[in-house]
Amino acid sequence: MNRLLRRYIGLIALLVLLAISTTAGAQTPSLRKIESNPLQADFQIARTALEQGHSGIYRYTPKIELDRAFDAAAKKLDRPMDSLEFYRILAPAVARIKCGHTGVLPAQDVLQAMDQTIPLFPLDVEVLDGKVYVAREYLPDQQNLAGLEIRLINHVGIDQILSTMIAATPGDADSQTVRPWRIAHQGIFAFPRMLYSLLGMEAPFQIDFRDPASGEKRTLKLSGVTGPDRGKIAAIRYSQDKKPDSNASLTFLDGGKIAVLTVREFSGTAETKPLSDYFDAAFRHIHEQGSGSLIIDVRNNGGGNDDLGKKLLSFLVDQPFKYYDDLVFNVREFDFFRYADGAQPIPADMVEKRADGKFHDIKHPNLGIQQPSQPHFSGKVWVLMNGGSFSTTCEFLSNLHYQKRASFVGEEAGGGYYGNTSGRAVLVILPNSKVGVRVPLRTYYLAVKDGDPNRSILPDYQVKPSISDLLSGNDTVMARAIQLAQSQGK
Repeated sequence: MNRLLRRYIGLIALLVLLAISTTAGAQTPSLRKIESNPLQADFQIARTALEQGHSGIYRYTPKIELDRAFDAAAKKLDRPMDSLEFYRILAPAVARIKCGHTGVLPAQDVLQAMDQTIPLFPLDVEVLDGKVYVAREYLPDQQNLAGLEIRLINHVGIDQILSTMIAATPGDADSQTVRPWRIAHQGIFAFPRMLYSLLGMEAPFQIDFRDPASGEKRTLKLSGVTGPDRGKIAAIRYSQDKKPDSNASLTFLDGGKIAVLTVREFSGTAETKPLSDYFDAAFRHIHEQGSGSLIIDVRNNGGGNDDLGKKLLSFLVDQPFKYYDDLVFNVREFDFFRYADGAQPIPADMVEKRADGKFHDIKHPNLGIQQPSQPHFSGKVWVLMNGGSFSTTCEFLSNLHYQKRASFVGEEAGGGYYGNTSGRAVLVILPNSKVGVRVPLRTYYLAVKDGDPNRSILPDYQVKPSISDLLSGNDTVMARAIQLAQSQGK
């Protein structure tokens, strides 16, 4: 009875949403034209901020190549244009740095309009092997589109749409997974927003679909959906998506022989404990169970606190180890700080200027020799990862790979193998266009070897979920890890 009542209430709520207009009022922010000279000035501020502040700017893209990209972008600023047109030129140039912590944001009024009033593309997507599939739909009148492949939007081919998005999406190095993952899942870079901000596509949307199972083609014209309406529909239709209260969890399989530790984020709490304390308790529990295999799931874990990645590793090694080799700032303070609200100089007692002219962090707890934690886990470790495994998560993964303490299952991770540029960062607001540029200041160098300097951590056992797996909840990556762990135990 309760289930039927909930379903009835949900249907009524969706019918109410049908009456909500997604076109009422002014949807598009006032995009005034800005003359070429002020735009050129903004571009130069952005370029200077990155060249001066980003201490790893040439890690993946040589200076001559990046200069060429910036010069080519600057030449396009030869006419008046609005802030979004400027954003569409600046974002791909900045993305050539290949740093996932560096990015360009549309002006605040555009961001607010995308959040509240602009009817955006009404579908969530998955990007798999260069194809785009419907994952969810947010119009009140559900069309049962999940699983269909998108081929055209407003007469533009999906290959062109996807290549434009990928070129403007920040990601570390040449990881093959981080940019498609972000386009499908991550906030400002997610597909519906980028269709508007990067490609200028507005509702209504004429979409050509293809059923991957039957090959049948279908064309629909769909209205857009505003952020508030999307949220109301999501709360009813996808109520199971509530974020877990715990950022980690521990379960056991096969009578305790296999432990499964899921770490959703390297921050916050798990089962009311600070995550560091939870790791202590989890490994005591694993020790008490006598587990011989441990599966660690860090898929979709975008990172968090540096020290928590090191803490997790410390239970898996039995000798003192190095985690970071170096942490570097270019200088302590920059002229472009005047465009970054709240930017503060790097504290003098935190760094040491060395012969290379750079300022090296001397206070970070992950520097120097680190000690293993008890109880040590000496059994076989299997790690699940994907393009959403990033930042602190990849620091943990790289060190684990270098220590040869795990086998990796799933897809290539999202962060650079040898480190990243992140930590302290400032948001530079360009004075004429109001476009934002996020500039990270500290470059991390991990104490690792044996990885590809232009890629992320690569899987030992590659498993790529299909769209049908994702929609049905068939976790093929976890299933493969469990199979490997069980075979190991025989």
